[in-house]
This record gives sequence, structure tokens and C-alpha cells, in this order.
Amino acid sequence: MKILFLTPTRHETDAAIKAIDEVFTVSEHLGLAYLAAVLVKNGFEVEVLDALAEGLDLKSLEIYLSRKHYDVICITTNTPDWKTVIKNLEIVRKIYPESYIIIGGPHINAMTNINRVSELFKQSGNFNIAVYGEGEITLLEIVQNIEKNRAVYDLPGTICRLPDGTIKQNASRDLIKNIDTIPFPALDLFPLSKYSRTPSSYKRIPVRSVITTRGCPYSCIFCDRGAFGHSVRKRSIENIMEEVDQLVKKYGIKEIRFWDDVFTMDENRVLNLCLKLEKYDLTWSCNGRVNMITERMLKAMKKAGCWEVDFGIESGNDSILKSIHKQFTVRQANEAISLVKKYGMEVRAFFILGFPGETQSTVEDTINFSLNPKIDYATFYLPQAYPGTELFEIAVKENALESDFSKYLITGSVPSYINKEIGLEKIQIMQKTAYRKFYKRPGYILRRIAAIRNWEDIKRYRKALPIFNMQ
Repeated sequence: MKILFLTPTRHETDAAIKAIDEVFTVSEHLGLAYLAAVLVKNGFEVEVLDALAEGLDLKSLEIYLSRKHYDVICITTNTPDWKTVIKNLEIVRKIYPESYIIIGGPHINAMTNINRVSELFKQSGNFNIAVYGEGEITLLEIVQNIEKNRAVYDLPGTICRLPDGTIKQNASRDLIKNIDTIPFPALDLFPLSKYSRTPSSYKRIPVRSVITTRGCPYSCIFCDRGAFGHSVRKRSIENIMEEVDQLVKKYGIKEIRFWDDVFTMDENRVLNLCLKLEKYDLTWSCNGRVNMITERMLKAMKKAGCWEVDFGIESGNDSILKSIHKQFTVRQANEAISLVKKYGMEVRAFFILGFPGETQSTVEDTINFSLNPKIDYATFYLPQAYPGTELFEIAVKENALESDFSKYLITGSVPSYINKEIGLEKIQIMQKTAYRKFYKRPGYILRRIAAIRNWEDIKRYRKALPIFNMQ
């Protein structure tokens, strides 16, 4: 039995988003890489078609698939991709009328969370079953049942259309307690040479992504925690280092991006991991949290090769930080930024403009906060009210929700939640103003020039020029 994992073709977007896509990160899909690894480990023949990385449109996807045959096709979807996925499903079903088609991904989880999963089946009849929650065990059981001609209607973590046409959502599946048991991502199946990253997001190439934990204990109103939930499950240090060793020896990596929701959550764990990382010639970056870092931790991180810590700060106003459940203050954010800089690492800060309850004044507080000269890179998003989040519920109550999921692009200039106090036109102007004020400061430009150390730095900055000129 031959199985294909498919990421959808790129969606149609406006010229600005297409320009951003050229410099924003397109990297290996770790979720699919884990799923594929589980199937490979259990003896199945697996291929991956990363249509986005390969630059395929709908026509080229059809040509590609017409030359192949797969018994099972697994397609992942994010919320903004759903319209495109529907079109991809039409092509897949036309070419493979008898194959078994499985869909999964963040959008399936989101629609499950708001009890609207039946809409998926109404919008597309070209798939057999949907997977929600953590997918490794669920997908394996589906494929094993298909191979043995067994029914799949009662498997936990699935939603299916029964023979009589009714939609059945089965009970959720328990999370995997020991995530060390999950095999390492099946990177060999991916077109690694086709991936690229935001020019400012790496120091050396090749760079690969690693996740050392699953889950996040926090409850920010714009995040639903996806398939991994609120309980944090940790890989052992030994398991992590075995993967790092493989990445260095087999793939020749020089840099790691740690994609944990909060890498800095456990000081002792970070210290122990850093001791192991010191043995390698690697640079790396991670997601931190301003109220969960210490000087001891940062000193060890710097020594082990960390060059950047990313913070989701979101707002420069304490009342807004409280209302979105960030559980830290502006003062703590400033202190954390200063600590990271004290130990010679760079700071990347993420902000969201136009939350519920915001005014032009609070947005200006955020923009002014971002101008802290110790922040090296800043990104200014507009609110995207993904299904299953508290922000989605607020948007529905306020009748302020964009119904077209294809517009839920975090890199875009169209928010799915529109703050009525500020309005769409004004918040878009403020977003442009934020980028202009941050990146076109003479002092900032001089600091970036002074930070250039080698030819690789020059090439990265040159690649970033298209997005810089858009601000």
C-alpha cells in the first residue's frame, strides 16, 4: 500500500502577500514529518509532496498526480488554506476515485473545537475521514485498518461520514504520554534543498527545526493550543540530543530553530540541554517568555550557541496585556529584553495591533514600546480570530468577524477581527506606520549595518530588501 502526504498548493493572494511569501520562511512541515515517520517505522511505503515548497499550482499538481498512484492520500490544512485544500481535494479525487483520502491539521482541530466540523463535509465531499487532535496513533490505526479491510468508523480522534450520510465524531484520543516514543521526523522524504527562511531568522545554513516539548500551559485569547493542549510533555534530554546528533552527522546542519511554544519554561532542563549542546558547533534560536527567563539560563544559552530569543509581547500597554491573558507586564517585558541583550543575544519581538478593547492610544503605546533600541527585529500582526480561540468568540459576539477563512493570514494586512473603535482603514495605516517607524529609523539602520560580520550577513540582508521596501 502506497501512501502520500500532501501539503496544499499555494493560495491565491494579493501582490503584497506574494511579495512577503518570497522572503518569509518556508520550511519542512514537522507535523507531517512526524506522521510519516510513524508510518515508515511500521513498514508502510510513504512519499511526501510539499506542493508549496515545490511551487506547484493546481494544474501542475494534477500533472504530477496523474503520473503516480497512491492508495492513501493524507492532506493537511491550516485555516487560511481551506479553500485551496478544497480545490486540491477535487483534483485528488478526480485522479484517484477509489483511493482513501484523509484530512487533518490545525483547521480540523479548530472546527472541531467550535462544533462546526460538519461544515467540512458539506464544503467538500472528496475525503473519507478527518483526523483531529494528536495524530500519530490515530493515523497509524486508520492505515492499518484500511490495509486489513477493516472499518474505521469508530476510531478515537476521527470524524467520518457513515454509509447513511450522517456525520459521526468519535471521542478524542488521549495524548501520547511519553513523546520519546515518537520516531524522529522523516526528513529524508522532504525536499530539504527547496526550503528557505526569513533572512533575519538564521545565522548559518543549513538550519533545521526541532521541537523538545508539546503543549503550552498559557491561555492567550488568540491561540487555541492546537492538537497538543495545555499540558506540557517533555522529551528527555537524551532523546533530544540523539536527534541533534543525527541532524549534525546525517544532514550537516549548522543551526537549529527550537520551535517549542516556550523553550525557556524549565530552567534546570534548559541548563542541562545547554551543557550537551556545547559539544557541537551549532548556532540556534528559540521562543522565550518574558516572565520565564533567568540570568543563569541566558548565560548558559549564550555559551551553548544561542544567538536569538523570540518574545511574543503582543502589546505595550498593561491593560491590554491583562485582557489578552499574557500574564506579564510591560515592565517585565522590558527587563527580559535587557537581560537577553546583556548576554549578547538578539531579540525578536512580535506584536498584535487592534485587540478587543484597544484604542488608537493603546496601539500607539505598542508602537512606541517596539522602538526600544534593544529590540533587533519586530513583527506587527493584525488580529486573526481563529476558530476555537477566545478571540473568535469575542469577534462573533461583537459581529466583528471576517467569515472568509482564506483571509486569516498572519502575514497579511486584513484582520479577521476588526476593532470597531479603530476601524479597518485606521488599523491598517497604524500597521504600516509601525513597520516604517521601526525599520526606517536611521539609528536602527546603522545598528544593522554595524552588525554585519560576513558575506552571509550581506546576502541575508539583501534578500530582505523586498519586504523592507514595502513598509
